[in-house]
Amino acid sequence: MAYETGRRNFLWTLGTSLAASLLWKPDATAELPRVAAALKPEAGSNKSPSFVSVRAPGIPNLPGTLTGNVREFQLTAQPVTIQLPDMSDGMGMQGRPVNVWGYNGSMIGPTIEAVEGETVRVFFTNNLSEPTTVHFHGIELPIEMDGVPDFSQDPVPPGGTFVYEFPLNQSGTYFYHSHYMPAKQVGLGLMGFFIIHPKNPSPSQIVDHDYAYFLHTWKVNPGSSIPDTLEMNNFNYFTMNGRVGNGVGSWKLPPMKAKVGERVRIRVTNLSMLTHPVHLHGHTFLITDWGGGFLPDHQQIKANTISVSSAEVRALEFTARAPGNWMFHCHFTHHTMNDMDRPPLPGSPPMEGMSNMDMGGMSTWINVTA
Repeated sequence: MAYETGRRNFLWTLGTSLAASLLWKPDATAELPRVAAALKPEAGSNKSPSFVSVRAPGIPNLPGTLTGNVREFQLTAQPVTIQLPDMSDGMGMQGRPVNVWGYNGSMIGPTIEAVEGETVRVFFTNNLSEPTTVHFHGIELPIEMDGVPDFSQDPVPPGGTFVYEFPLNQSGTYFYHSHYMPAKQVGLGLMGFFIIHPKNPSPSQIVDHDYAYFLHTWKVNPGSSIPDTLEMNNFNYFTMNGRVGNGVGSWKLPPMKAKVGERVRIRVTNLSMLTHPVHLHGHTFLITDWGGGFLPDHQQIKANTISVSSAEVRALEFTARAPGNWMFHCHFTHHTMNDMDRPPLPGSPPMEGMSNMDMGGMSTWINVTA
């Protein structure tokens, strides 16, 4: 390749990019409108979507403009700084800055939403210190738009641009991610949701709330602010949408919300090195999407726990049945803790002020009200 970046210069290339890092602190409690601005119909049209916008808690939706049948987006890869709980004080009450990579100032990248039958045009800019590409995972598109270096395109150099354009002939839950040095670049956070809403949704596909979670794992060594992307199994932070369940300050993972009787969909995608069995308390759900679009009714499966392996997608749907804060979390118990390199270890008595420490990591909840 014209741009060859090996392990030996990994820290150098990352270090230079971190000089331009952005500290992204969105309002974690901000509510998205029922129909996102990103999906507003063409100017002058009286049409409105018959579906709700997808909300990935803690992650923004990417605004787009629709002209005729073409929906355009601006997507920029760039360094980002997030905050994870610093367990060195034994309490996890302080933030720990971690330098990662993301899109448009967000890690996980902003959620892209479009509608089946539209053509999408993504104006991509690379503000990283090394080349990259964007692969749209699971989407049926021309080979020139597949985002694989030297197979379908040249890598986009630092400061370079590329226009991805393709028609949407399917619907469902998909995602985008880097396909250049993916162990490093995906490991640093270059990923995001790409949701394609059905053009003519059936009544059973209409829900009141549509949530999405991206699962990821991290190895951040003591004293370091850079994730170790060469690690393959010994991770110490486990995140949903780039946040842990008991995050610090504005980096807390906002809960889902619904009222009794409302229909809820939760989309889950995993790009980590591990499988995660996600479990919902107090409810039985239907698995309605296995990664290739919505399943016919007769193929949907009832469950309360479902394993999601790397690069897989699941969509879970249920009716909120009773008031309460119902947990939604990975059921590998070590994955609901933070920074496993430090005490207290699982099974240890909780320290003062840490009674809920074991529900950090990959955990959140849905607040159901009457």
